[in-house]
Amino acid sequence: MARTQLLMDWAIEEFGKEYCPSYTTILSYAKNKMIYPPPQKAGRFWRVEKGARYIGISCQPVTRKNDDPRLLRILNDGQAS
Repeated sequence: MARTQLLMDWAIEEFGKEYCPSYTTILSYAKNKMIYPPPQKAGRFWRVEKGARYIGISCQPVTRKNDDPRLLRILNDGQAS
């Protein structure tokens, strides 16, 4: 029996078919570690343990107005460019 399942299958079980967020939103949750234990990418697919739970954002970094704009961009959306 498999210990992990595909990310979207997990999301349907976690949120319900009617209220399940889109795949892009679920993927964002996975990349930003909003699911515990965090999903792992295996080949082309994201897989998550069957007992995993959605925890949301656990903490936000403190930023100031005089912080480097590159740092702020990375902290806000996780993109380098």
